[in-house]
Amino acid sequence: MKKTMIALMVGCLVAVLGACESQNVDQQAQKLENNELAGTWVLKSILLGDMIDLPCGIPNEGKFEPITLELTTTRDETGAVLLLNGRSSVNQYSGSYALESYDETTKTGKLKMSPIGSTKMGGSPELMQCESRYFLLLGQAVDYQLSTINGKQQLELGVLSTQKSVAPIGGKGNFLIFEKQSK
Repeated sequence: MKKTMIALMVGCLVAVLGACESQNVDQQAQKLENNELAGTWVLKSILLGDMIDLPCGIPNEGKFEPITLELTTTRDETGAVLLLNGRSSVNQYSGSYALESYDETTKTGKLKMSPIGSTKMGGSPELMQCESRYFLLLGQAVDYQLSTINGKQQLELGVLSTQKSVAPIGGKGNFLIFEKQSK
């Protein structure tokens, strides 16, 4: 009888703690939605280790349209659903992600990406290669950092190198650097 009662109390404690953690991430998502993370972001550069590369874009009448990422939040019966969509160098894409943590002081956090789906249009080999690299880096993203540089909001999304983790290539990390688009 005592063992059954202890097992029941432990089960209830685990359920309560799990609900608190889920609610905490949901609250963090709501804070970010109302503040800095939600919105349309434009890819400005890509950091691979210690090398910065410029992104390619979509050719449009002799000009290149930027690669974009739009982050939104919606709600369903399970709580906040964090969605992403945008335009790559050739195709439109969409997916979702989950926030695992966020530190308001450092404006850094952890996230988990869902698989990314896209339209299936073809382009030049160069643009298709660019798109493949973009989707690879976006899909591998586990870290993010928000900052303001020269008065513009910036989002670094990828695998940021820290004391605890080392990025797969180079020392600084592998990440996509976005700038928030003005409304």
